[in-house]
Amino acid sequence: MRGVLDVLSTFEALHAAGLKTPYDHVRNIYILVVNSLATPPNDWGLRENPPALFDVLIKATGTPIDRYSYDTVETLRDIQARWASLREIRDAIKPYPELRAKLGAVMRAPDINIRVVEVSFSTLSDKAERDYLNTLPTSFVLDGESVDRLRGAARDAILASPEIKRLIANGALRMVGPGPRVGPSSAASRPKQ
Repeated sequence: MRGVLDVLSTFEALHAAGLKTPYDHVRNIYILVVNSLATPPNDWGLRENPPALFDVLIKATGTPIDRYSYDTVETLRDIQARWASLREIRDAIKPYPELRAKLGAVMRAPDINIRVVEVSFSTLSDKAERDYLNTLPTSFVLDGESVDRLRGAARDAILASPEIKRLIANGALRMVGPGPRVGPSSAASRPKQ
């Protein structure tokens, strides 16, 4: 995500300086942020002895990454809010030539809307499915059922996004293939993809 932020920051700086960019014709950018955080359950609160050092280390190293990811998404939202505010000011001062001349950077506000679509297990309504997915190991090798369930969960999480729902309702986006799952969440009940 930092690469995306770098591109957007460079684009904003070029726009403020009045320079042309290859993205001047773009009006909407949709960024799918996939939060791959897994929160496997533990029984640390039920044990008399403390958890092993390795278990604590694994848990502790995830916290800074989670905060960094959260900060990155919030920075994207801040950029969107700043650009939207600049456009509002630009539109408000258009009738006043003396203000337009003094506020050149505002007049060159980017016309791009940034839409952040967050995808994570937390959006899944089926608690049993969330629990199953949170116990999967971080691995490049998973069995077929696990892969099918991860794919189904990704589809459901994307379709649960308010932004994606809005795009589908407006006809700007359409579903291809099977829609969201209905009923039991087992891989056996899911249509093949």
